[in-house]
Amino acid sequence: MSKYGTLSRSDGHSKWFLQKTLTEHDRSMDNPWMQMIYNQCFSIKQYASWLAINHAIFQALERSLDPSLEPLSRVHDPELHRTKKLEVDLARLLGPTWNEEVQQICKASEATRRYVELLEKDAADPWLLLAHHFLQYNAVLAGGSYLGEMVSQKLCVPHGAPGVQFYDFAGVQHGKQPARVQRYLRDFDKIQIEDGVRHDMLATMTRIYEDTEAMMAEVFALNPADGIDYKKAKDKTTDAPSATPPPCAEQLTLSLSQLQAYTGTGEARILLSLAGELLDVSAGREMYGPGGGYAILAGHDVTRCLATMSLEAGDLDDLRWTPDCAEDEEALNNWRSRLKEKYPVAGKLTADKTPTTTTEGLRKRTPEASAKPSVAGEKAGTSEKCPISGKEGTCPMAAILGGGKTPAKAPSAPATGSKPQGTFMAGKSLVASVEKKSSSEESLLYRLCPLHWDDKTIKMVVMIAVTSWMSGIFVGWNLRRALLS
Repeated sequence: MSKYGTLSRSDGHSKWFLQKTLTEHDRSMDNPWMQMIYNQCFSIKQYASWLAINHAIFQALERSLDPSLEPLSRVHDPELHRTKKLEVDLARLLGPTWNEEVQQICKASEATRRYVELLEKDAADPWLLLAHHFLQYNAVLAGGSYLGEMVSQKLCVPHGAPGVQFYDFAGVQHGKQPARVQRYLRDFDKIQIEDGVRHDMLATMTRIYEDTEAMMAEVFALNPADGIDYKKAKDKTTDAPSATPPPCAEQLTLSLSQLQAYTGTGEARILLSLAGELLDVSAGREMYGPGGGYAILAGHDVTRCLATMSLEAGDLDDLRWTPDCAEDEEALNNWRSRLKEKYPVAGKLTADKTPTTTTEGLRKRTPEASAKPSVAGEKAGTSEKCPISGKEGTCPMAAILGGGKTPAKAPSAPATGSKPQGTFMAGKSLVASVEKKSSSEESLLYRLCPLHWDDKTIKMVVMIAVTSWMSGIFVGWNLRRALLS
């Protein structure tokens, strides 16, 4: 049964085209290459080749589009464009030389060259170009919902992450693609198409399916494997979830510095840490091993990176980080369940035993920032002591109540072997959440000292002062009038 069976409208051109191409559509759905995707038994290089072919198709299609002209203006939406999304995925899967590799893949694909050549000829006729538009974008919208989920599970990345952005449409929530297809079909049905033109478009669509099957056959031949048909794959997803892989026989306890040795170099083991647990991701060597799209994560604590959807090196190994919003906490939980369903637990991560001599695991301020005087009084070698709270610094109360000056402490030298950091806790800071207030900060005397007032307190005092002054003027004026009368 076609996925379009529940999407087609009861009348209009869209239903006619979908019915006329139903056999070709269903045949493409159960193509051996599609069955490999359903069964998640494809290789990364093989899938990258499929994306490279689609990149050539959508690049040629989007170069030929003029959305301001009829009939494309009725159905086109810039958010449908796939070229940029495909480039993000290819860069993640193939690395910085993705462009050269894509050119080589497409050059070696006879079916791709044929499709692009015929597309460029069809572009001279806006109606034939509409036929390409109709099939290609709806194929990704309708079929991409399920295909994207299969690829996400295989790569173990969430929907919309680099590697699976091809199936992510701006403004379309995950799982809501059928509603977007319905909108496309309603707009398509409003176009007036003559019978002769309609048959020309149908012939073009039939040829597109033939070329698509030829391209699928080329990709399948790169690494043939037994797949599973669409119906069985859908039934499989409704079954009870498979058991998580059992923990590794040897449970390790590693520090962050020890973990960094498990990057898969020389076919060795690949480990990463997530929320304090070590996961053995060696089975995903194509993704996490040297040269893989997510090799940056191997041998590191990736809690902050995955929860905040960041692949910046500066967000690795931040053991102090904890979710500070509901979105980050949800993302972290999703990552934990997704990865633990696929990879076994290998142990736990502990903080390094010598945190004072290393910056591993705990983000530190730069030596320059630590040594920098924080108050003006320290520049002169002395600092005033607040007579109320006992805190050091320039305090206005010291001039009124008096208070001794204490010699400023010399900045301590940075620990040997420590590495300077460009920034401190770039991104979401945890300093406020991990530093506990001292008892003096909670005292009444501390709160009375103007040196320690925050902006809210200052504004409140100013408002009270202004209100009192205006009230005094009003009362004084009325009292004066009463006396004069």
